[in-house]
Parts: sequence; structure tokens; C-alpha cells
Amino acid sequence: MISKQFFVKPILSTIAIALLPLTAFNIWAKTSPTPVKAVLPKDLQWKVNPNIKGVQSAIAIGDSSNSQLYVLFGKMDKGAIFPAHTHPDERITTVISGVMYYGVGDQFDRTKVNAYPAGSVVYTPSGVPHFMWAKNSNTVMQETGFGSTGLRFTTVK
Repeated sequence: MISKQFFVKPILSTIAIALLPLTAFNIWAKTSPTPVKAVLPKDLQWKVNPNIKGVQSAIAIGDSSNSQLYVLFGKMDKGAIFPAHTHPDERITTVISGVMYYGVGDQFDRTKVNAYPAGSVVYTPSGVPHFMWAKNSNTVMQETGFGSTGLRFTTVK
């Protein structure tokens, strides 16, 4: 006579093997990062900078006031100058369109800028004073960092 265990063990093993992918998916889903998020240009909510004429910004991903990855966009009208400032976090700036004139120092100086056309990537370490200028064209940049961040304008003494 064949015992019940002879049939039950293989059936239970087969069920366990069949459920393994589902169990693994559930574990992955509970520990995986935030789902994929996409932001279309039409979804950006541009805000005019009340302190700097010709400058706008929009948050695309994250919250730059918290400890997390964020992506924001900046627009500068032709001729706009973003004065010398620092950030407490590192920044990676990618020029999307136009030409960004970028310089390092405590005050804006036209003679200390380098031209970065669309497609250029500029890394700025935390605390480094820098400034930007949209000399000849409207310019759009994408900035990526890990917050929390902020902005402190520099002053020359």
C-alpha cells in the first residue's frame, strides 16, 4: 500500500514552488523604492523668482527641503543674471537649452564665466560660491541634488 505522504509531499512541494515567485514579488514590492515616476514638461509648475528678474524655477521630482534626491528646473531669460550664491548640498546642473554662462566667486564677474551650451553638465560642490548668466539667449537648466538644500547669496566685504 502506498502511503499518503508519498502523494502529499510532492503536491505540497509543487504548491510551494508555484507560490515562490508570488512570495518573492510581495517581498520585493514591500521593499522596493517608490514606483517609477515621470514628469512631462506640461506638468511643471513654473514659479517666478520674486528676487531675481527673469528667473523661474519648477520642482520636477522630490522635495528639496528634505533629505532626498530632487530634480528641479531653472529658466533664465536672455540677459538675466543669477547673483553669486552657495548651496549646502552638491549640485549637478545640465543645460537643456540655450547657453549658461557660469562662474565661481563671491560676486558676479563677466570676465570669470565659462560658456556651457545645451548638453553640458556642471558639478558644483557644496558651499562653493557661483553665479550664472543667460548672456545671449533664454536658458533652461536641470539641477539635481540630494537635499535638504537652500540658497545663500554671498556678500563682498
